[in-house]
Formats: sequence, structure tokens, C-alpha cells
Amino acid sequence: MDNPGEKSQAGTGVLARFGGEFDGRKARFQLLFFVQFAAGSGIIVFRNVYLDGMGMSGAEMGVIGFLMLATGVAVQPLWGLVTDYWHIERAILVVGALVSAVALLTYPFGASLTDPFTIIAVGTAVFSAFRAPIVPIATGMVLSRGYDFGHIRSFGSLAFGIGSLGVGLVVAAAGLVSIVYIYIGGMVVLMAVAWSLSDGSAAPGDADDDTDDPSIARAVKALVTNWNFMVVVTAMFLFRLSFMGGEAFLSVYMRAVHASLVVGPWSLSPDGLTGLVWALNTGLEAGAFVYAARLGLSYKWLLVFGGTMVGIPNVVYGVTTDPLLILAVQAFGGIGFALLSLGAVNLVHAVAAERIQSSAQTFLSGLSLGLGGAIGQVIAGHLLDTVGVQEMYLVIAVVGFLGAAVGLLVTHRGRLNASEAAA
Repeated sequence: MDNPGEKSQAGTGVLARFGGEFDGRKARFQLLFFVQFAAGSGIIVFRNVYLDGMGMSGAEMGVIGFLMLATGVAVQPLWGLVTDYWHIERAILVVGALVSAVALLTYPFGASLTDPFTIIAVGTAVFSAFRAPIVPIATGMVLSRGYDFGHIRSFGSLAFGIGSLGVGLVVAAAGLVSIVYIYIGGMVVLMAVAWSLSDGSAAPGDADDDTDDPSIARAVKALVTNWNFMVVVTAMFLFRLSFMGGEAFLSVYMRAVHASLVVGPWSLSPDGLTGLVWALNTGLEAGAFVYAARLGLSYKWLLVFGGTMVGIPNVVYGVTTDPLLILAVQAFGGIGFALLSLGAVNLVHAVAAERIQSSAQTFLSGLSLGLGGAIGQVIAGHLLDTVGVQEMYLVIAVVGFLGAAVGLLVTHRGRLNASEAAA
């Protein structure tokens, strides 16, 4: 198992604050998150526009979005248990990257068919099943090796912002099919990075029966019956249902309301503005991941404050189409997402036994992030068809605020602190 050894100390300047002194092992995790989020940004941001161009209805796009997440929900706990039992983290990462990349080729193939829904639905399900373990298992690897999750996860946020803006420009020049090939190229890089990491191993002195099925089963039972785990899963389910439904249709919203921005001689089309929104949102998110520890907030209040903040952009989308206001509220969305993510991931890490850290993160990702996001896509797609895009955003905003209220039920007293940020 990787051991970070001496903790990296914060350096000087902005870049040093994101990475500290150079640590080769830590840098590989940062690169892994960067590549994963950059490669997937186009699929997340422009998928529904791509499907809309194939002639799919809002309901069909909602089903594709459901499969994009629901299939992962079904298999994520299995991925986590297999990883924890056999200690094969890097093999799972490589297989996940390879198969998900191949499965995505069904999109350009489906675009050539009269009725592309079925083939794309099948490809999406396979894509989801094999992409699902990458982030939660990588998260478990980061936390179990003693690194500060916020510093490493911030590279994913930066990548998503850069990728969203860059993919928007590529799409304008090369067409929507380019989002598929960008993902495939990214997965080639991710496989190389993942294979350079070491797998986990039992701690020195652990007996063989410490990792057998009964031991893992008891640890899992203790986790899923833990009050704080149940609360954070419920809260994150509601958060994810709310903001994933909104995120999935942001590009559709921008086109529907003809959002654009003109500054002097420069102008941005709805697609270009979508990319700028994502870049701004995730840039602020990255900074929040790095600096959140300075706030000294408990995991409970990270969930509550973060969840409240991520609901604000949905309210604004529902009541106005002013591009400047749309850009302004990205501060709430980006910072809020970072806060609630840090609260959830660290709380689950704190209440889970060491032997099931991968399983714990896949349970959180599957039961709340995946299932909530999947249902959110279906609900948002239905609302899009029945009440309209702006009204849809108002409805899902209420669900997000309900999640913040559930976060108040957390009783665990753990908190982020500044000393963690140096790891």
C-alpha cells in the first residue's frame, strides 16, 4: 500500500496551495482525478444536446440519464466489496476505464440509425456499470493513504471546468460527436496512471481471517445501520436528485431561453455560455475544496451550508434568463458542491471500518449520488416535457433545500481542520 510518508507542507503561491511540495504518489492521484473529470465533462454537459440532435424526446433523454446513473447504482456495492476483499484497486480502475470507453462508441453508431434509443440505452448501461467504480474507489484509496481529499479532488474540479469550456469550443468546431472521442482519449491516459499505482494490502500483522467474508459482512452491517451514515446517504440522495436533474438539462435550458452574452467585440452562443458557466462553477469549486478546511466546519454544517448553496442557482434559473445573474450564482453552486462533498465523503470515512473503505465510498456513491441522480434525471425530464424548463428548476430547487434540512440530523462531531489540508 502506498504510504505518503512525510506530509507535504504548503508551499508559496497559488499553485503551491493546490499541491504543496511535490509528492510523486500524490501527483498520480491528482492526475487521475484530473483526467477522469476532464474526459467526462463533455458527456455530462453536452450529452442531452447530442441526444436532442438525434431526435430524442425529453422523456427519452431522462431515461438515458437514468441508465447513466442507475446501472452504476446497481453494481457499485459489488465493485466495492470485490475491491476490498481482493485488494485489486488498480485492476478495477483499468477495467472500468477500458470498458466504459468502448461502450460509449454506441453513441456515434446510434446517431446513424433511424431509431437510436435502444442501442444507446444499452451502451449507456454498460458505460455506467464500468465507469461507476472509478471515482469512489479512487476516493477510498486517497483517504486510506492519509492524503487530504480536498486537495486531490480539487484537480477534478479544475479539470471539469477546463474541460467544459474546452469541449464547448471543440463541439462548436468539430461537432457533438467529439465528446465521445475526448472521453476515449482520456481513458487511455487514466489506464496508464491507474496501473502505476499500487494496490491496497492488509496492514502488517493482520490475520488472514481479518478480511474474510464474515468480517467484511459485519463491518458492512455496522456501517449501513449507523445513524450518521443513514442521514448522510438520505441528504446526499436529495441533493443529488436536485442538482443532477438541473445539471443534466443546463445546456437544454441555455438553448431554450436563447441565453447568450456579448461583451464588446466578443459574443458567446448558448453552447459557449454553457461552457463558461461550467468553467466558472468548477473553478470556484476547486478553490473551495482546497480552502474549506480553514473554515473549521463540522461535517454536519458542511452538508447544511453546502446543500443550501447548491439550491440557489436552480432558483435563479427558474425566475430569470439574465446571463449575468446566471454567471453570478455559479459561486453558490461551485462552493456549495465542494462543501457538501467534503462533508459527506469525510463523514462516511470516519464512521466506516478501515477494511471496507472502498465499499463505504461505493455505497455512498451508489445509494445516494447514483440513485438520487438517476431519479433526478427522470423527474427533470418529465417536468421538462410537462411544465417547461424554468418551472422544472423551481421544483427541483425545493428538493435540494429539503436535503439541507435532513443534514441537520447529523450527530457526529467530526470536522475538517487546517492541519488536514497539508496532507
